[in-house]
Amino acid sequence: MLQRLVLFLIVDIQLVYNEAFVHMPTHHFSQPSSSSSWRTTRKHRRQGGHSQLCHMTLIPLDREEVNQLITKRLPTPAQYATYWGRTSREQYNAAFESFGVSFLGVFAAYFLSFAVGQFVATILGMVAGFWVLLGPEFKAYQRNWELTAGREIVDPWTDDDDESFLYNENGEDKRGLYGALYLGRISNVCVVEDPYDLPQDEYPLEEFEGYTMETDELERITGKPFNLRLRVTDDVSSDYGNSGRELQIHTRMSEEYLDLEKGMPVCTLLLSTSQKFESLAALTDFMVPDAGPCWIGDYPYIDRPVLENMLVQDDELWHALRMEGRGQWDIQSNMEMVEDEIFDDDDDDANDDIF
Repeated sequence: MLQRLVLFLIVDIQLVYNEAFVHMPTHHFSQPSSSSSWRTTRKHRRQGGHSQLCHMTLIPLDREEVNQLITKRLPTPAQYATYWGRTSREQYNAAFESFGVSFLGVFAAYFLSFAVGQFVATILGMVAGFWVLLGPEFKAYQRNWELTAGREIVDPWTDDDDESFLYNENGEDKRGLYGALYLGRISNVCVVEDPYDLPQDEYPLEEFEGYTMETDELERITGKPFNLRLRVTDDVSSDYGNSGRELQIHTRMSEEYLDLEKGMPVCTLLLSTSQKFESLAALTDFMVPDAGPCWIGDYPYIDRPVLENMLVQDDELWHALRMEGRGQWDIQSNMEMVEDEIFDDDDDDANDDIF
């Protein structure tokens, strides 16, 4: 017990350095009018598959599916890469931190051996010496735990007859967190210097052609990089400035985001303490299939290959995501245009046969 206690004390102290080079994206949620609400559905296991998805925005997931999507234990390769940094500056900071912890840790373990004994000091020295490998793992473990804050994932279609047990005074669910896939589309994408910048201070994404994180001019001058501002909606009226539900997020600008366009369908995992998803408890990274796929977010909470396989294997879910597209990404309009072209070709062939 003493060994574990000392180990976790060292881990908790070191995790303070986490935010030195990895930043959480900021999220802003615009509230709907009193007449608008989330379009949700409950998926029952006995029905099998995701039924009637074409007119739905939130696709509830059961406990097993949510636990597969979010990583709670060992970090994924994408999470390891995040803590090692995506630019040479971040990688230098990570290497300097690891070297400092290893050097000072081994040095401190030697002196602690006279006070706590050789065995405990050896364990602490090994942890410090291998911090280059253990550091990202412990940090990712803490970050993954913070997503749910230790709360259990529950099924969204759990029996709710006992309302006194389910809801507290604020009307929120006490059982845990509910998970659902949110399907929407990009209603606006731009670049800002600060997440609190007003709309008139936004830069069009087209002006950043050739941008790379290594050559970020704003970061070189001020120490803070450009931020991507992404607004996602699932309501047609929101695209025209009317009332509707929208999600707005900010994340560090990256060259991976240069292919994003308005109207592209978007998918993400939402967690809520409310069974009806009236409020959000956690928001994960966004996936835009038509841009790569492109993953938007400073930290990869989702086990990305799992979500990609889920979309590939479930045709109805994939079709529901495609139906959210608008403009050139509107699959329904494109299908109608193809059908019209086919009919026009048939009419031309028929006229040629007559003459």
